[in-house]
Amino acid sequence: MVRQYGLVCAVTGAAPAEVLEAAHVRPFSDTQHHRVEEGLMLRSDVHRLFDSGLLAIDSDLVVQVAPSLAGHRLYSALAGVSLQIPHDAPIDRAVIADHHAATVATW
Repeated sequence: MVRQYGLVCAVTGAAPAEVLEAAHVRPFSDTQHHRVEEGLMLRSDVHRLFDSGLLAIDSDLVVQVAPSLAGHRLYSALAGVSLQIPHDAPIDRAVIADHHAATVATW
C-alpha cells in the first residue's frame, strides 16, 4: 500500500508513517486476501471510523460521515472531501460502492 499510495492518508493527506495503516475496504475476515484494489492508506483514527461504520466513501470517491459525528468538528469536516489518491489508482469502485451501501444503511 505504501508503494502504491505513499505516506498519504486517502482522506486527510500527508501523514507520518507512524499513524498510517492499510485499511481493507472489504474486511479481511471475509476474503482472507490482501488486495491493493480493495485497500486504502488511512490515518489510524480515520481507519477506526471507517471500520466502525462511521465514515464511508461513495462511488465518486467522496467521503461521507455518519450523522452521529455531527458534534465532532474535526471529523464532520471530512464530509464531502474527495479521496486524495491518484486518478489512476487501482481502487475497486464496486467494492467501494458495496461498502458504502452497507455502511450508510446503518445510519
